[in-house]
Amino acid sequence: MTPDTSNWRVLFDQALAAAKGSKTVVAEQLNVSRTMVSLVVAGKYHGNMNAFAVRVVEAYGGFDCPHLGARITYAGCKGHALSAAPTSSARDARHWLACQSCPHKPTEIKP
Repeated sequence: MTPDTSNWRVLFDQALAAAKGSKTVVAEQLNVSRTMVSLVVAGKYHGNMNAFAVRVVEAYGGFDCPHLGARITYAGCKGHALSAAPTSSARDARHWLACQSCPHKPTEIKP
């Protein structure tokens, strides 16, 4: 599943507000440069805005996970669903197994 990026700007602005305007904090959370965040804020970023929007939604957006019965970020879902099957925890194994047939399961992007 590819996350809906239509609300990326709202999520981005909320993240900036939560970070008390610190572009550095938001850049670290998104794993991008501070310069990129600054350019987006100023409306002067001419790179791939769709890729940036996906990063924002994956980091700050989310949905209600049917297995957990709680809100989870897209990044958290992706990290769990696309990881190798856990072998050290029965709880994690059940969660991973539920992810494999979940309609929210992200698609794996191979390089």
